[in-house]
Amino acid sequence: MTQTYDTVVVGGGIIAAAAGQHLTAAGYRTLLVERDDYGSGTSSKTSRLQHCGLGYLSAASGSIAAFLTRPRGAIECFRLMHRAMRGRAEFVHTAPERVKPVTFIVPLTRENAIPRWKAQLAFRLMAASDGGKVALDLRILSQREAQAHPALQGMAGLEDIRGAMTFTEYQYQWPERIVVDTVMKARAMGMEALNHTAVTGLVREGDLWRVTLAASERSRDVLTRAVVNCAGVWVDEITALAGAPHIRKNIGEKGTNIVLRLPESLQGIGFETVTAAGAPFYLIPWDDLHYVGPWDSASDGRPEGFRANEAEIAAILDQLGRLFPGLGLHREDVLYSWAGVRPRSLARDGMGSAPTVREHDLTEEGLPNVFTFTGGLLMTHRDAGRRLTRAVSRRLKPSGPKRPLEPASRPVEDIDHVTEASVAHSILHEQARTLSDILRRRLSVGWEPDLGLRHAESAARFAAPHLGWTPDETAAQIARFIEETVTEFGLKASPL
Repeated sequence: MTQTYDTVVVGGGIIAAAAGQHLTAAGYRTLLVERDDYGSGTSSKTSRLQHCGLGYLSAASGSIAAFLTRPRGAIECFRLMHRAMRGRAEFVHTAPERVKPVTFIVPLTRENAIPRWKAQLAFRLMAASDGGKVALDLRILSQREAQAHPALQGMAGLEDIRGAMTFTEYQYQWPERIVVDTVMKARAMGMEALNHTAVTGLVREGDLWRVTLAASERSRDVLTRAVVNCAGVWVDEITALAGAPHIRKNIGEKGTNIVLRLPESLQGIGFETVTAAGAPFYLIPWDDLHYVGPWDSASDGRPEGFRANEAEIAAILDQLGRLFPGLGLHREDVLYSWAGVRPRSLARDGMGSAPTVREHDLTEEGLPNVFTFTGGLLMTHRDAGRRLTRAVSRRLKPSGPKRPLEPASRPVEDIDHVTEASVAHSILHEQARTLSDILRRRLSVGWEPDLGLRHAESAARFAAPHLGWTPDETAAQIARFIEETVTEFGLKASPL
């Protein structure tokens, strides 16, 4: 491996992957380092929506009139919506195999009803943001049409509903694979990447940073001209390694979802509303199931933040029961759950989060050529990659030539099946090292209703010769995958 780099990207989520891809394309000699596996953290615990940005204009963020009384907040919300729509159009056009359209319905109740002209204005603003490249398909239903809509049957207060809106959102069918795809494309351009490798030290030496890397009980150092810190909720921990624990840019926000089987009338249909507290609340189709939430709470990056607790599950069920009292759903109806800690930009007062996406150049704060990113979203990851590359370019020139951003990648055969060939490809060409790497992030079977449990033994058998597992180590890997699945997702014994 090259020992001196232009940039070392810390992190292996979607923002780090996009940063590595764009920096490499711009000619920077880049190393990406992830302490676990690519896409195994927050990127795998998102809403899985390439949403249009309506939430930035909805009752969850305040009315358009309220925006006008807070110009700075209004401008930021419109920027976020604009960025969301541009990211939506870009991704739908360039990676259509990774998204699918989903029809969403928003009931217009007394609490969130808006005049027809305001709804049409909001959607016109959104459509203008991407030049109408990807249709929103807005339809405003009358009161009678809404009351007859199959997806709203059994909803509380249906008799008083004022109407509804339907429109098209796009869903990531497999966000983890998007991260892996992005890393592999960057590697094809020349980026070096290490998963299951932690950054344990950052020390300034002259004009360079010495980065200590630890993997499999071994450590070594590399040198870099710049550090691009895309560690998500852990960005402040990486900054502290550089001797600046006082620099805080991030605050964690935990989001929890539960997975249920809902009535056929809701099959394939998304439902969006707001809670009594004004927070967004979704029912999002996931093949034949739905995931419901999120339930938000403050959190850090510790492991318990990536697990749903019983209080959060109960709160989501209670909210769902208030919306659809006739469903009669109980705790035993929850098939599994997930939670993730979203990286949010710390507000300027240092007390809470801000709805902003920011790249931070820490040079003037005492850390020369160290850059961090906060508030990153899967749906705008390419924009994040471009922004970070521009920030680095203002300080450093690349040492190499520019390269095409989207090199052709070989199609992966049997990506939806566990075969000897698909497992071998995951290990030999895509750096998989564990069963979770293989089943959840290289092959899609990890997101079947049993979360890949029925494939664990066959995948381990195919993987063992390539990873040098003994029979005892193979059995231990299977047990670890089962324990991880049950612990992280609270999977029921028989979800089918």
